[in-house]
Amino acid sequence: MVADASVTEEDAKGARIKWLISEKDGAPNFLMRHFTLQPEGFTPYHSHDWEHEVYILEGQGKVRYEDDEVQIQPGDAILIPPNKKHQFRAGSKPLKFICLVPK
Repeated sequence: MVADASVTEEDAKGARIKWLISEKDGAPNFLMRHFTLQPEGFTPYHSHDWEHEVYILEGQGKVRYEDDEVQIQPGDAILIPPNKKHQFRAGSKPLKFICLVPK
């Protein structure tokens, strides 16, 4: 299993990342990550030039957007469009999800 690391951006709390498939594995187009957010933890509120796809594995929480908040739970698939500001937030239990990004 790939070692995990804390998300180090200062506006993240209780977030950990594991790189499941990376450039080191020879991935030509996409990279796969596994995130764990501790209870009440969150990722940075940010945007970037690329889309990414997220699949919720465990826990409940929400995705915060510039103009909306959406509740999330296991089995939900989420598309984050390019340049859309967003943040994942865990509820009272850990939130785990897979995130795919372009290389």
